[in-house]
Amino acid sequence: MKRNMKTYAIYGLMEYLARIPVGGTSVDVHFTGGQLSGFGIRPATYSTDDPVMQRLIERSQHYRSQRIRLL
Repeated sequence: MKRNMKTYAIYGLMEYLARIPVGGTSVDVHFTGGQLSGFGIRPATYSTDDPVMQRLIERSQHYRSQRIRLL
């Protein structure tokens, strides 16, 4: 099975720790690499090719509210 790399972004932030609830616990997803400069804004990103993590992120409230977006 081919694994697809996906990159998720949070605009306007340099770093962000998203806590995604899963059952009775939560998974921490650390977004990094954002920059604010005179040339523009680079969002904080998180990349993964793990289909389980992709599914967790895409079913989270953060993703549904468009706080986290697919880059």
